[in-house]
Amino acid sequence: MFVTPPQAVHPEVVALAGGAGPVAARAQALADGGDPEGALHLADVALAAEPDSQAALEARLAALEALLAASRNINEAGWLNAAIIDVTARLAALGP
Repeated sequence: MFVTPPQAVHPEVVALAGGAGPVAARAQALADGGDPEGALHLADVALAAEPDSQAALEARLAALEALLAASRNINEAGWLNAAIIDVTARLAALGP
C-alpha cells in the first residue's frame, strides 16, 4: 500500500534506541535467552543502520547458529549455513 517499505525506517529506529550498540546488545540477549528469530530480526535492524557493527554481526551469528542447531529442513540449513559463512567473512574483514 505504501511506497516506503518498513525496512527503510530501521536506521531511524536504531537512532532512537541510541545507536546500533544497544539494539545489538538486545539482539544478543534474545539469542542467549532462546529467541533466535527475534535476535535475528533485531540484529538486521541494527545492521541496517550500521552495516559494520561488530556487536550486531556477532548477535546475528549467534542467532543463525542457534537456528541452524534447531533446523530439521535441508533447505533452511543451506540458507543458514550460507548466512553464517557471510557473517563470519564480514567479521573477519573487520579485523581483530
